[in-house]
Amino acid sequence: MTKTNQSILLWVIIAHIFMAIIAYEWLPASFRGSWILLLILLIAGSFLSVGWSLILGLFAFICISIYFLLDLANQTYIERQLLLLFLIPLTPIFLSAIRYNLLSHSDHLQELESYQRNTHNDIFPLSSLSTFERELWKIQDNIDTQNSYEIFHIKIQNKTLIQEMLGKDIWKNTQNKILEALAFENNESTFHFADQELESIQSIVIRNDQTNSPEFIQKLKDITTLRLEITHSTQFFKETTLPDQENV
Repeated sequence: MTKTNQSILLWVIIAHIFMAIIAYEWLPASFRGSWILLLILLIAGSFLSVGWSLILGLFAFICISIYFLLDLANQTYIERQLLLLFLIPLTPIFLSAIRYNLLSHSDHLQELESYQRNTHNDIFPLSSLSTFERELWKIQDNIDTQNSYEIFHIKIQNKTLIQEMLGKDIWKNTQNKILEALAFENNESTFHFADQELESIQSIVIRNDQTNSPEFIQKLKDITTLRLEITHSTQFFKETTLPDQENV
């Protein structure tokens, strides 16, 4: 959780404590014990996930229920005790839900910042593919060990399905996994070109051993949420037609 989110949650807790102090002075003495219990559960929820806050509320409910059952002789305020039993399981959830939303928003911003940073630094725009391929021809005389290069065409087929069924946050997380796969360090000369949404990717690979798929292809296949369409072609410097300047 970022410092900003921690500050927001802290001020919410302070506001509750402030109101609790005032209410404590105004409440009759017989109400104060229940009030302190609810306040403790409320604040405790701000440090727990929603799941753990539910467990805490259920545990407190069971303990207080047992206490009431063992103290039947002094049960003079049945309505108040039933209301307390109703409130106890729910009380930890409120600040826990606020904490969850702050964390979700923070994670979304971090995913977005990571995506923007990586796309700007590690990936070429798809529109530069033709220009780069022409420049590649200019350096062919300097390549002594290899007279060809490979082009991998990668299409994400279920991008819309991921966004609609799993949500935009899951798609953004998937995009970051794609970027990590494309940026995987290896001994091959690899250049990636992609559209803005990473839905269409083309990669130029220059390597000596072309028998196996490049490692980044396997990394992409390991992303379980993706359905990929991958095509592969080999271009020879001396046999392939030079890319048309008009398409640059």
